[in-house]
Amino acid sequence: MQLTSIRGGLRRITYGAAIAATILSAAGCTASKTVPDRATESVTVPPSLVPPSPVVEQTGEPTHDPTPVISYLGKTKIVTSDNVEVRVTPGEYGINVACNVTNDTGRALRYQTQITVSSEGVSYSAEFDFGSILPGAVGQQSKAVGSNTTEVRQEDIKVYIDSVITY
Repeated sequence: MQLTSIRGGLRRITYGAAIAATILSAAGCTASKTVPDRATESVTVPPSLVPPSPVVEQTGEPTHDPTPVISYLGKTKIVTSDNVEVRVTPGEYGINVACNVTNDTGRALRYQTQITVSSEGVSYSAEFDFGSILPGAVGQQSKAVGSNTTEVRQEDIKVYIDSVITY
């Protein structure tokens, strides 16, 4: 509410000054004095009346959501997003989920990923916690989700990379 009244007050002052300058110049009162150009004149507002500007926090991480790339290798569905690759293979004893993480930074990092695999209304979750991965190295882990009674066709599998946390 205060921001609107400040802007309104500044507009009234600016418009009033412009009208006064127009009336004075039309009346011929400017022959002996120089009137400053209002377009280049700046208005000074006390800092206490200036609303705070929003603070934008800059991080070194990109803020875009990467588009996953989906491919197939035999019965295995491969989902790749940025530096995470997930391979899901339906098998005799459930669904095998393999996660590969590539450290493409210049320092050693730990990675934690959350993967969800769903098929025909049933969802399975797999969490991978990689130890310290050196720069340029690849961390690999795999888990079986589901059970031996889980019958899944390759076409029905949906793979989601829910989160990737680095620390």
